[in-house]
Amino acid sequence: MLRRIPSTPLVCLAIFLSTILMNASWAAGPDESLEVLLKPNQPSSPPAPVSLKARTRYASAKQIVVLPGPDPCMPLPAGVAKVKPLIGLPYYSAPSCILPKPRVGQWEMGAQVFFATSRGTIGWPRYSQYTLGWSGWENKADFNDDLNLPKHTTWVDLSARYQFRPSWSFKYSVLFNELKGGGQPQNYFMFGNQWGTFFGFGYNINSKWQHSYHRLSLVYDAIKTCTALVSVEAGWVHTDDRIDVGCSTCGWWTQTFSKGGDSAMVSIGLQNCVKTAPNGGSLSCDNKVSVIFLDDVEGWDVQLGGRYSIPLNCGRSGYVKGGYRFVGLKKQQPDLLFTSNLEGGFIEGGLIF
Repeated sequence: MLRRIPSTPLVCLAIFLSTILMNASWAAGPDESLEVLLKPNQPSSPPAPVSLKARTRYASAKQIVVLPGPDPCMPLPAGVAKVKPLIGLPYYSAPSCILPKPRVGQWEMGAQVFFATSRGTIGWPRYSQYTLGWSGWENKADFNDDLNLPKHTTWVDLSARYQFRPSWSFKYSVLFNELKGGGQPQNYFMFGNQWGTFFGFGYNINSKWQHSYHRLSLVYDAIKTCTALVSVEAGWVHTDDRIDVGCSTCGWWTQTFSKGGDSAMVSIGLQNCVKTAPNGGSLSCDNKVSVIFLDDVEGWDVQLGGRYSIPLNCGRSGYVKGGYRFVGLKKQQPDLLFTSNLEGGFIEGGLIF
């Protein structure tokens, strides 16, 4: 009895071998197979002509919109140290002390009360040829001892500043008052024309001094940061002085001295933030030095003090300022001599809006 040949396994083996032999010619080597895997798929359709290819379009610079980041000088709420920026913008840390300053298109207006000690002299005419035992002496009358004007007075100073550029602004201010006095002078002096009126012991005189001191300047912010401001000013100074002296008991006519002057002024100011409170209020030092010259005038105006600023809504703020101030003016010509000195503390309030 013959054994049965297993036909089914033989058939499967034959099919497997034929498949390997048919695909051997299309098989690739190891290196070629790796290159085929890494190479991108080839397009099935033929490439388009160069003339029909679409041109690459690049975004125009005008079409790029850059969103503004946070204002580095903008006060932040209490307890917030950083602000998360927009996508692509760097992080920024808020300054620990912020000094409020007027922005473009804003005004800064202030009113100052100046508690000053007033001193001065008037020589009109400066040299007298009138003989009183000697000739050619310099004629001077003291404001307090001779004219009996009050020594301790209160003056008013008003100021306005407009910021028309980020670093440029106009500023105007005026200091004015009217002082009245009377009594008997402690020295003899001449007041009036060359052969005019003498005043001295035993005369009961009435006196009045009207003074105004105007300043108009162009301000340049040389250094302007979140915490400090250094400003340089240059401008025009105009002074008006009128002194009336008369005798109420002798019937003489009142003699009047009236003189105005125009001079130049240069100034430098420094504001530096010291501390900002959690409520947004800032304490800063505020100093300014001015020098006056030209038109036979010498003078100075020095303010040393501090400022406390209070933030308001919509970028506005108010401030209170206090300190010590010196104002000195001296005008001397062949026919007259005039000096005035004001010194004392002051307090000022204002708004930035």
